[in-house]
Order: sequence, then C-alpha cells, then structure tokens
Amino acid sequence: MSNGINASHGKTIAELVIPSKTWSLHPEKKPAFTSIDEAIDYFADNNEPLYIKVPFVDEEDNVLVHVNSSGEDVVFTISDLNHGGESRVDASHLKNLSSTVVELIEQCYDEKKSPETM
Repeated sequence: MSNGINASHGKTIAELVIPSKTWSLHPEKKPAFTSIDEAIDYFADNNEPLYIKVPFVDEEDNVLVHVNSSGEDVVFTISDLNHGGESRVDASHLKNLSSTVVELIEQCYDEKKSPETM
C-alpha cells in the first residue's frame, strides 16, 4: 500500500494527533477529524493518505505532512518545491511520531522555522 494508510497505522496516528491542541489530522481534501472514533470509522471504509497539519511557532503559516503506509513502514512526506523531504518509520515506532515529524520539518526548512510540538 503506497498511496493509502493502513487502518492500524491510521488508528495509532489518530490516537496521537487528534488530542493535540496544535496539530490536526486530515483525510485528503477534507476537514480535520474531530474525534478518534470519527477517524477509526473513516479508516474502516477508506485507505486514502492522511495529512498532518503542523503550525510553525510564532507564525500564521503551517506545513502539511503527507502520511501513507508502505508495508510495515509509515512514510511522512513534505511535498514542497523548496523544502521537500521524506522520513520512514517502522509502525512499531509510531509512538515517536512527534519527534519524527518535527525532525523532518526542521531538516526540510534548514531549521529556519520551528514547528509547534504536539
């Protein structure tokens, strides 16, 4: 599965991101999930990629991190012409999602912008 999200990966990501006061989890081209149950229901019928919206510290701007599954890995991608990059994490390490995404953003933006933490 390289274009979508595995339901168990999505559930874990939802459990970590949705309670956050700063980050939000979105299905492709749709509003953010408002509850973990809503996300789990969505994953039962869909395997589309997800997006994590991460705001920058002291800025109105944010970055969208594309999330999909590739086998047992979860792939985080920033598709920006000037600041693109990718990080892969084994599903067993998804609990470290926050540090993985923050590191990816910092690398892509040459540490010139600081992402908000979860």
